[in-house]
Amino acid sequence: MSATVSDAEIVFRLTGVSKTYAMHKIPVPALRDIDLTIRRGEAIAVVGPSGSGKSTLLHLLATVDRPSAGALWFRGRDLGKLNDDQLAELRSRQIGFVFQSYNLIPVLEVFENVVYPLRIQRRKIDRSRRERVMALLDEVGLAGCASRRPGELSGGQRQRVAVARALVIDPAVILADEPTASLDTATGARILTLMRDACARHAATLVISTHDPQVLTFTNRQVHIRDGRIEAIQAEAEAPA
Repeated sequence: MSATVSDAEIVFRLTGVSKTYAMHKIPVPALRDIDLTIRRGEAIAVVGPSGSGKSTLLHLLATVDRPSAGALWFRGRDLGKLNDDQLAELRSRQIGFVFQSYNLIPVLEVFENVVYPLRIQRRKIDRSRRERVMALLDEVGLAGCASRRPGELSGGQRQRVAVARALVIDPAVILADEPTASLDTATGARILTLMRDACARHAATLVISTHDPQVLTFTNRQVHIRDGRIEAIQAEAEAPA
């Protein structure tokens, strides 16, 4: 990462970050001495085999777990100095999530699934917010599906709902954990295009944890992890038109 990048452009900064879990009282290192800076507006793929530590890295970025050592900063804030309530507040207002298994609520209509993060924040769902949700559904190609339930949708459509839900809070960053793993190649490519373009329009950083090699062509940088360490960082892959 260039030293000329200003602090205002940095979303995440990790310095010497390690994470160790205890299994039967035996320490098991998941991440080791990670140094990484992620800029505003980037699309990054975190790549590695199963057990490499990429999911652990995503959990740390998501603030649902804490490093065992090192420092993790988000938009200039040292996350190690925040308590659990402060982290939950930050997470609910600034970080959107897209999951492999969609994580939609089956009994709720599509509209209510998308608006759900706002209800968690206890925001009033007034006319302007309803209009925003409908605009997001139109943006992801689901304008006519607001009253349908997830069980009535295809896998690709459910992932589109998840993308709209992630965007509804106007996040600084979207974290996507294996978002194409349950989709066929063509549908996966459409979802990747959708996420990349939507994040660009909304000025959000996109970080994708993946096994899927096609993801690499949709990102600006690829962080390769093996045995808990960054093995390589590949920059500026050319994304398809």
